[in-house]
Amino acid sequence: MEFHENFSLKNFNTFGIEAKARQFVAVHSITDLKTVLEQHPDEKKFILGGGSNMLLTKNIDALVIHVDLKGKKIIKEDDNFVWVESQAGENWHEFVLWTIDQNLGGLENMSLIPGNVGTTPVKILGLMALK
Repeated sequence: MEFHENFSLKNFNTFGIEAKARQFVAVHSITDLKTVLEQHPDEKKFILGGGSNMLLTKNIDALVIHVDLKGKKIIKEDDNFVWVESQAGENWHEFVLWTIDQNLGGLENMSLIPGNVGTTPVKILGLMALK
C-alpha cells in the first residue's frame, strides 16, 4: 500500500477532469482497507470506486481511498437461484460478461454500464441473485 500526496485523480474519473487528492491510497484487499481505516480514524475520507458516477469540480481535501478490490465467485446454487459474490472493485461490464460465461442469466441487459460492482445496489434478477 502506497500513500501519495497531492495526487492527480484525472485517470480515476470517467470525465478525465483534473483534480487533486490531498492524500491518496489504493486498497487491493480487505486487510489493506481495514488497516487504512484503523490508522486514520479521525481523518476526513473520500471513498472512490470507478469514478463514473461523479463530477469532480475541485480538489479533494481528504484522504481518498480508491477501492480496487478484485474477485468474483459463485458461493451457492440451488434449483432456482445462483448466489454470486463480487468484490467492489470489479468492473461492472466485465462482471456481466463473466456471469454470461458462467451461463447465468439475468444481467445481459445491464452490460456496458460504466462503473464498478461496488457502486451497484444488491439486485435479484431472473434466476440470479447478486449479493
